[in-house]
Amino acid sequence: MILKKIPIEWGKHDSVIQLPISLEEKKMVMLKRGYRSLMKDPSIFFTKKKHTIKLHFDMHHGYGNLDKAIDLMNINDKEDFREYVNTQNSFSPNNMFIAKKEIADKWFGDVFPWLFKCEKVLGFKNLKGYETRIYAYLAERYLSFWFKKYTNYLEWPVIYYDINK
Repeated sequence: MILKKIPIEWGKHDSVIQLPISLEEKKMVMLKRGYRSLMKDPSIFFTKKKHTIKLHFDMHHGYGNLDKAIDLMNINDKEDFREYVNTQNSFSPNNMFIAKKEIADKWFGDVFPWLFKCEKVLGFKNLKGYETRIYAYLAERYLSFWFKKYTNYLEWPVIYYDINK
């Protein structure tokens, strides 16, 4: 489905973000990549509700990096975002949104100063391969939180189509 005009439903909202994805982890992946989290709380192995954004981030983007990044956040969002990542088990992926210029300016005014602070602490030297994309992943998790907190948002499906297949 390709949008050829703005859907009527969008007119009642400040922003449109992608439908969230679930973060349910496979048991083998948890054993391989989540052993630190499992040692702290073995019940995550059996309780899907505990497959949170934080667990997922710790497993795939460096254990503890999300906590370090949250510590650098502005005071208005720090504790709310910490609670969000510790309780939510889905988020809107791909750093995609549609919003008016004023909202986009506010978003970029919050996310980029935070990411620059994160870069000073996390750097790039110790990041290898996939880990070098950590700043995109931080922004991606923050996007869901930020648009839900600061805008009247609508979640909308995104369909990927590869014309080469």
